[in-house]
Amino acid sequence: MKSRIVFPGDRLEALRRSLLASAPDESAAVILAGRATTDASEMLLVREIHEVPANGYLVQEPLRAVVKPEFIAPLLKRARNERWSLFFVHTHPFSEGPPAFSVVDEGGEEQLMPAVFARVPDRPHGSLVLSSDGAAARTWQSVTSGSAPMDMVIECGPKLHLYSRDHHALESATEFDRSIRAFGADGQRSLQRLVYAVVGVGGTGSIIVEQLAHLGVRDLILLDFDRLEETNLNRVVGAQRHNVGEYKVNLARDLARRIREEINCAPIIGNVLNRTDARRLLDADFIFCCTDSHGSRHVLNQIAYQFMKPVIDVGVTIDARDKTAARVSGRVQLLAPGMPCLTCQNLLDPEQVRRDLLSDEERSKDPYILGAHEPQPAVISLNGTVASMAVTMMLATVASFPSASRHQVFLGDRGVVRSVDSRSEENCVVCSEQGALGRGDNWPMPGRVT
Repeated sequence: MKSRIVFPGDRLEALRRSLLASAPDESAAVILAGRATTDASEMLLVREIHEVPANGYLVQEPLRAVVKPEFIAPLLKRARNERWSLFFVHTHPFSEGPPAFSVVDEGGEEQLMPAVFARVPDRPHGSLVLSSDGAAARTWQSVTSGSAPMDMVIECGPKLHLYSRDHHALESATEFDRSIRAFGADGQRSLQRLVYAVVGVGGTGSIIVEQLAHLGVRDLILLDFDRLEETNLNRVVGAQRHNVGEYKVNLARDLARRIREEINCAPIIGNVLNRTDARRLLDADFIFCCTDSHGSRHVLNQIAYQFMKPVIDVGVTIDARDKTAARVSGRVQLLAPGMPCLTCQNLLDPEQVRRDLLSDEERSKDPYILGAHEPQPAVISLNGTVASMAVTMMLATVASFPSASRHQVFLGDRGVVRSVDSRSEENCVVCSEQGALGRGDNWPMPGRVT
């Protein structure tokens, strides 16, 4: 099972700077974290960080820091009552490179963890050590389990910073020579460490799958319930006439494997509006939303913050009148902790969300749903432009590609790409700490219960 601890926004770097300011002495903090689990992964989601003040230490020296029990006690009480995991953070000010837990750390945990599990027995707890340029974490599942190293420490915001104990060599460095020249070997490694999900593998999603495969990603999750229709042939990459009637996720898998036969693809014939299907996306590290409904965007918008999974929302619009395009536009937006969500920006229609989340039976009884869905115009060149903008935004987030914008609008009829600046609402029900942020399995997932 893969394990991660995820910090929102830039809070890991802020914590590192603050704690290392006490060097040469070690310093400490206590984290309250949400939790989310699947059959394949466990995520601890940082909700609150409580730095130990100067008067909160029994001992603070260059080789150890001991925190007073009275500082920890109220946090233990909150963890029990509010169902949080506790992480104990300390620094190794003189470590060069990735830090490692010391023998002193081992002894301290063996004394501390029995007291923690006695008060908060039903959740994992753990420790995090920070150095000037690295981070390492480990968890205890029970008082008798002992510690196990976590696979990755992640800072999820406008940038996705990764601290991994998997220091693998680059796969086929010659194949990716031109990419490495653009964003470096570390950027290529970051790309290859992550699991990507593409939700909706039609006109834009199939192009994104193609580009991810060329970039060298190793793991893909593909989610779509739809079969290829003849009207899709003008824009679904890799599809041919004899594929009509096949599931789009299988076509996208075959497309990716034609580019890189060793790529690990998990096609899911499902609907992101259903909780059981949406939950399978939690095994991904980065998600592309290529759907065309407000309900699906609502679900993925909340996943981005509740489970701290960066999502790039992709949208394409052709405003046609009398079968002639009057205006063409596209939009790509990163949804991640520390950034405004679709709810903050009023980009979701609550009535459309309500309708999308109805079951078939409820929909048939709803007096406000009239008529059939009208097919929208679609052209592969516009899809390709916006899909490329989305993949480039991912590269800026993951691989430090030089682009600061995380919300862009393409005005095709004017030939303009415009960056959009916006701010989060302080008490947003989705992206604030008062809302869904980092609550993980403590809150129900959005979507239909099937």
